[in-house]
Amino acid sequence: MISTSSPSISGGSEAEAGSKARSPDATLREFLLQHEPAFARLEELRKKGWANPRGDGYFKQQRQRADNAGKEAALRFYEMMRQIGDELQRSTQALSQTPCDDEDIKILDLCMAPGGYTASALKYNPTAKAFGITLPSAQGGHEVLLRSPQCNVVHLDITMLAKEFGIKNIPITHPEQANFLNDRPYRKHRFHLVFCDGQVLRTHQRAEYRELQEALRLTVSQLILALQRIRTGGTLVILLHKTEVWDTTELLHLFSQFSSIRLFKPRRKHAIRSSFYLVATDVRPETSAAKSAVETWKQAWQRATFGGEEGTGEKKTMASEAYVESVLDQFGKRLIELGRPIWEIQADALSKVDFIK
Repeated sequence: MISTSSPSISGGSEAEAGSKARSPDATLREFLLQHEPAFARLEELRKKGWANPRGDGYFKQQRQRADNAGKEAALRFYEMMRQIGDELQRSTQALSQTPCDDEDIKILDLCMAPGGYTASALKYNPTAKAFGITLPSAQGGHEVLLRSPQCNVVHLDITMLAKEFGIKNIPITHPEQANFLNDRPYRKHRFHLVFCDGQVLRTHQRAEYRELQEALRLTVSQLILALQRIRTGGTLVILLHKTEVWDTTELLHLFSQFSSIRLFKPRRKHAIRSSFYLVATDVRPETSAAKSAVETWKQAWQRATFGGEEGTGEKKTMASEAYVESVLDQFGKRLIELGRPIWEIQADALSKVDFIK
């Protein structure tokens, strides 16, 4: 369950950059190296890892284990997710929800399998109703191991929910024209807690042309569905990678405009990895900032799905340097405050592994 890239989700603020333009990631990295020692330390440790082939071997072995996980390994992964959920609750109290007006607490888990996060959330909300969407096993998805009468699960490819993302008529020339879905799962529900934990699966059976755009399509599919289902004041928990890449920074900046945000990194399970979680509380989906973000993500999905000369997805554009610098002027200090604990946890963990030593 490793994401193949960090997708760009910028909208109208992007511009095609010339060959000599500095990349947004380079601008951001320079800013962080100048202003944050914790990030500079992490970068030095990463360089040691990149120079050691044993590091590649370590992560390759982990990917092979994930791709070929049997029943026992799947159960271990499910239990690991439950443990992360418990740690998340201890750190942020994000999983325990308070009902309003005697309304049942509702939980939505996007890309749910194997269901460990929902299991953890039900532990702290024992009367809640849980709903999930997950990739069918016939398409390479993992099995949902959570067994609970409080949980309802829909099996489908979330990236194919065309009507949910604003498309009524699929171009007849598209090679998967018949596979797009008009479903709008759980459309009449509003959720107190939403998990966006999906990553591009190497086991997912999909057309080759989708490979370059799949990470972007999956990310924005989850974000659109989450913002169109969450109740005002609800909580979102989103799996992300690398605070220090532009696409992640831009997403954090967006969420800061319509929610209260903090970051959480499991100290035991994800310590040496780049992964962490955005915990957005008091989400306000009715605000103009949130609605604008949803429209931006819908446009990104449409371009990644139907754009380009072949009509099967176009290459993402690159944010202009002026836009990147503008975001850093507004959000750079807050980004460092958010990112510092994440970088410190990862650096401390990397400093202890054999392929870094």
